[in-house]
Amino acid sequence: MLTENLRRENQILWLLTIIGLTIRIAAIFALDDYREPLTAEYGVVARNLVAGKGFVGGGWLGPEGPTALNVPIYPLFLATWLWLKIPLPFLGVELSQAFLSALLIYLWGKIALRFYDSPVSLLTGLFIAFYPPLIYFCKQISPAIFTTFFTAIAFYVLLLLFFKPTWGRAILFGLTWGVSLLVEPILLLAIPGIMLIGWMWWYKGHRTIVPKMIIGTAICIFVVLPWTIRNYIVFHRLVILKTSFGLNLWMGNNPNATGFLYTASGEPMQNTLSKSMLEYLSSLNEAERYAVLGQKAWEWIKSNPDKFLYLTLKRIGYLWLISPTYLITKQNINEPIYFYEARYVIQLLLLMLAIIGSIFAYQQNRVFVLMCAWCLIAFTIPYAVSVAGNTRYRLPAEPMLIVLAAVLFRKILGRVEKHKIMFPRTGLCGLFYPKL
Repeated sequence: MLTENLRRENQILWLLTIIGLTIRIAAIFALDDYREPLTAEYGVVARNLVAGKGFVGGGWLGPEGPTALNVPIYPLFLATWLWLKIPLPFLGVELSQAFLSALLIYLWGKIALRFYDSPVSLLTGLFIAFYPPLIYFCKQISPAIFTTFFTAIAFYVLLLLFFKPTWGRAILFGLTWGVSLLVEPILLLAIPGIMLIGWMWWYKGHRTIVPKMIIGTAICIFVVLPWTIRNYIVFHRLVILKTSFGLNLWMGNNPNATGFLYTASGEPMQNTLSKSMLEYLSSLNEAERYAVLGQKAWEWIKSNPDKFLYLTLKRIGYLWLISPTYLITKQNINEPIYFYEARYVIQLLLLMLAIIGSIFAYQQNRVFVLMCAWCLIAFTIPYAVSVAGNTRYRLPAEPMLIVLAAVLFRKILGRVEKHKIMFPRTGLCGLFYPKL
């Protein structure tokens, strides 16, 4: 009976995945942004790779040159599609992102099932299938979908390691964690915290799983190491993953800082630098340039701790609600204003539902809520201290919030069942709320 139920749940999750993929593909063609899309710095590096110039790009406050402004996997992915010399290469990019976004339906459904019951799992899959940001960002040339997908994969494989600690799973965990860091370093803080919580909760601090976690961590380091070595050779200083933190820290912490990428009057933040400073920065390589800006930011923070705290609180609000950039400037604003307003409503609604759902989720399975809480803190810290300029930064955390919201809806359905006020167990309702 248990095997039959699992088979049925898998079938429904795969059905939702197919539905979600269909919706995402339809959205890509409806939005029609695959002919000449905005590719930002990712496209610059990708085109330079195809042209045989190497991993060259940057150009922020200096000449174009070897860059580690971003980690390598997403620019390499773009370069692969451009290298194929096919018509509409960015359509291939966007369809690939739609496929990864659709797989999130199945992945997070399975993750939810590890902690909660079948209705929560299926509701999670249903909500992710129709969640507008996970549909919209398929058409954006940015690492948003890649980061969200590899966050889910790394989390899921780590759970598999906890539930059955084999050497094979330890190796797979290390590989997925390492690759995820080369997509976006967002899991640099999150995964160690999840490992600690899982070890203390499920293994009570016993050493049983410790060697496998060490092996997984070592493999992750070996995956990242070639990129770190390349950065040291190019910049003559240690850059583990990215050079951008110093730049972002300065953008968020200077006399004109607002918490996002522009001044209060809508001027790009880099325009506030003096001509002599710009000339000096342009004479440095990328890592040196951003290290100088990072030092200036730390000096400002030490001199203005009250303003830093105020800006930090603003940045947290911008990250989890929405940045007011679209109200200040028209630069890099590529959608109608109502799009940003709708995004704000969606984010606020999800956050409220997740907060309420976390109360019931904690009562049923504390460890998932603890892991979610740590992930949200770890995801927030880099943007809280630097700059929160784009709504895509929070996308990798949103499936976690959707699971918590699904727990709330499961609770509501349970109350409806208890009071005998419910839909017949047929059709869609019967699929997602089987008899208790």
